[in-house]
Amino acid sequence: MRINFFEEYPTSENLEKAKLIDFNSTIFLAAHSLEEFHKYKKNLLDINNRLDVAYWPILNNTYWISPFSYTSDLEKLFKELKENKEKLTILIDLELPLLNNRFLFFKNFLSFLKNKRIIGKFLKEAPLYNLNIITAEYPPFSYFVLKIYRMFGISFDNKKYNNKSCVMYYTSMISNKYILNKIKNNLIKIKKENNKNIEIGLGTIATGVLGNEPIISCEDFNRDLSFANDNNFEMVTIFRLGGLNEEYYKIIKNYI
Repeated sequence: MRINFFEEYPTSENLEKAKLIDFNSTIFLAAHSLEEFHKYKKNLLDINNRLDVAYWPILNNTYWISPFSYTSDLEKLFKELKENKEKLTILIDLELPLLNNRFLFFKNFLSFLKNKRIIGKFLKEAPLYNLNIITAEYPPFSYFVLKIYRMFGISFDNKKYNNKSCVMYYTSMISNKYILNKIKNNLIKIKKENNKNIEIGLGTIATGVLGNEPIISCEDFNRDLSFANDNNFEMVTIFRLGGLNEEYYKIIKNYI
């Protein structure tokens, strides 16, 4: 099983944690532009040059990417990515504007269908520009919920679009055991049907932009990695690198 890491804040302190990684891994670095990303990438590879590095674009006005983002921001981002000359893995973080931007549901409602088409078109065309797309998506606890996600443009059918899905299975943030079990069972079903195009994100081992994400215990972290391993998930991405320590590292090494 390959274990990767997200890093939402590529500061020197967080990137230093890469010194612990002595296995093949990809680090997804959040940045507001390709220029900023390449600066962070250089800093990371100066610390550990065995790593692969992927780009996690952040939108200036809406942070996450969704059909409720500003059309101009989506067009600017996708234009920049298409003009990139080198092969690149991109994380498209598909999340609704729930962080201080809820008014966007109303402000950009009339642009919803247009924006959804823009995102879908980019996913379909990505291989033409040497782009490997991974979409970060909410965990579905039923097929009905998955259909709703796709209706809202925060999930895309891998059979129609050129993307792999990374389901954010952050169990430290799911307190309801019934919902957690529903998500687990649905992930197993989706994995069997969509074997090569489904990955999972685990955590959280450090807080993110919300600022109050619960930190997963070592016991639960081991449980989640065991779940991924037992169900043949070939790729797991942990949120986030800055939280990596010796305790988590020892658990991870059991699944490499």
